[in-house]
Amino acid sequence: MHGKVLTIVILGSLLVSTQIFAQEDVISKRKALMSSNGKDAKAIADAAKEKDYATIETKAKEIVGNLDAVVKLFPEGSTSEKSRAHPDIWVKNDEFKNKAANARKAAEALSKAAASKNEAEVNIKVKELGNPREGACGDCHKLFRTDFRKDS
Repeated sequence: MHGKVLTIVILGSLLVSTQIFAQEDVISKRKALMSSNGKDAKAIADAAKEKDYATIETKAKEIVGNLDAVVKLFPEGSTSEKSRAHPDIWVKNDEFKNKAANARKAAEALSKAAASKNEAEVNIKVKELGNPREGACGDCHKLFRTDFRKDS
């Protein structure tokens, strides 16, 4: 009898450990993705000053690709002390998905504007995409990142 109980305890512990490691892995992946987006947004802002449309187009496409994956990196309850994800991501999941989709659309529009080398349009689209504190990116962060919310 003790052997069966011990086996159940060990299997239960392994299951919990596996879930914790999987959760930490998804948090690490999304932090890396968001860090990449932040670096790309900075590179875009710098490239806009130089009218470096090729860099803007490339970096905007990278953001588009990242935003295609971002929602999957927020499975329900994937939070920890290391995560800045606000619980509203899972409470208001449709709004979260819409904000991510809006940022993706803004990045895609910026990529197209850069491809056309239309300076006025690029400048508008750079502002629309924004950065972690403003534009489409900021709109999402202000609602769904704990360190950007005024009520957290």
